[in-house]
Amino acid sequence: MNKKIIFSSGGTGGHIFPTASIAQFFLKKGYKVVLATDLRGSKYLKKNFQIQSYILNTDTPVGKNLLIKFVSFTKIFLSIIKSLFFLKKEKPNLVFGLGGYVSFPMLVAAKILNIPLIIYENNLILGKTNYYLLPFVNKILLAPDSIRNFPEKYNKKIDRVGHIIREDILNYELHNKRKINEKFSILVLGGSQGTEIFGTVIPETIKKIYNVGYNIKINHHCIKKHIQPLKNFYTENNIDSNVFEFTENILKYILESDIVISRCGASTTAELIHTNTPFIAVPYPYASDNHQYLNAKYYENKGYCWLLEQNNFNNETLFNLVIKILKDKNKLEIIKTNMKNDSFKFTNQKIEKTIRNLLQK
Repeated sequence: MNKKIIFSSGGTGGHIFPTASIAQFFLKKGYKVVLATDLRGSKYLKKNFQIQSYILNTDTPVGKNLLIKFVSFTKIFLSIIKSLFFLKKEKPNLVFGLGGYVSFPMLVAAKILNIPLIIYENNLILGKTNYYLLPFVNKILLAPDSIRNFPEKYNKKIDRVGHIIREDILNYELHNKRKINEKFSILVLGGSQGTEIFGTVIPETIKKIYNVGYNIKINHHCIKKHIQPLKNFYTENNIDSNVFEFTENILKYILESDIVISRCGASTTAELIHTNTPFIAVPYPYASDNHQYLNAKYYENKGYCWLLEQNNFNNETLFNLVIKILKDKNKLEIIKTNMKNDSFKFTNQKIEKTIRNLLQK
């Protein structure tokens, strides 16, 4: 297969990790692959990432005053011009947008050049960029079974494919999942934004749990400024811990965890479900369109997690919830069994089938 695909995505790790994973899949299948991202997105790419990358600096007018909106629209217009030159040079057979506002100028330029377009939505509510692009795309690939605010007139463009999972997590062996034993392991995943409150509420809660006699271990992902204070806190209180800002081997920590305290980006929750890992969902309240809350509520209703909103996220509520879980570990086994009903093992193959059919027309 000598077809070329431009993958466009940027911003947070929640956009970049799935994009890098599906791009690698197509590269191994013999496609020519190029990734268009922004400076923020490029920081999440592994050092050994072998796919050609193009950095596109753009902006979003959402949530800004009139003057800044004008500046943002100017950047978007210039980005569309740059994208036109880039696409003329690369001559792709298809452009694939996977979220983040960097996708917008690239896909608009592709439409101007009459290049086939596909977009991907992994949340339960259609993102703003994808909403505006719907009239122009050939297909929209959906991760969830249902989606809110989707215009019915575009239903024929839908293909449901499931969540894109990072390759190492996709191919993990279930028997490597650690059994619950005497030392209860908790993993904290703050995501790429909004981890401040995790660094203040969770340590004191862990200390309270330890002081009432529970044998626990904590693996705590945090922002850079919290690393040393957290390390000092856990050490001073004799709590078995590991504190880190970023790791490419997050699977190791997921597989050894009995439970995860996590934000609710679609990629993170999908990875936890795929690895049968129960979690306490603490949605980031300022996420666009409140999509993290919708993700968390959806999985709470399916019996995969406990939902704890940030306005109720404090030492007392978190302590009471974790103690409740510790006293009824059978509930964790029930959740793991429920999670086996959802698998994203064949998402990549479904996406390739859609793209192959589109390119053959």
